[in-house]
Amino acid sequence: AAVESAFRMTATPALTTGNKVQRPRMGTWQIEPLALKGSTPSPAVLARALGFCYFSGPTAQVVPLEQGMTFGNRWCRLWQVQTPPEVGVYAYLVEVAPGLLALAYLSAARPDGDIRSLEIHLSGVSLGRRPVPAEEGTALLRTLRSWAAQAGADGDPEAVETEAVP
Repeated sequence: AAVESAFRMTATPALTTGNKVQRPRMGTWQIEPLALKGSTPSPAVLARALGFCYFSGPTAQVVPLEQGMTFGNRWCRLWQVQTPPEVGVYAYLVEVAPGLLALAYLSAARPDGDIRSLEIHLSGVSLGRRPVPAEEGTALLRTLRSWAAQAGADGDPEAVETEAVP
């Protein structure tokens, strides 16, 4: 049965140490359930959602696009996650702060997997003064690599699926 849920991803503050030289440290993130029309997402749905989150800097697997999206009064540049066609996933990230990307849209179809189809939409952005990427910020990329391996994708960087953003 279809499940519709809402959650908030909260990045914890960067770790501080007693060292004389303070280097930026990555924090972690937490997923908090939000009530949606009287229902709250199950812990299993929230745990699975962690594998689809992205809150980190650019990597070789994401490319900037000319388009952007507006959240409230903030305009954010779009980036696309490059995926092999065998995976059947479209994923877009938004630059929520300089050098910091977050998952904005994900559409995946996996008829042979534990999730038949999945859509995630970012509904808003609210960051502190100095946001830092989460330590496990690229969980989405690990999930997509795993799916590509299961689908038998050869990982050829030229064989990526792209889609024009409406």
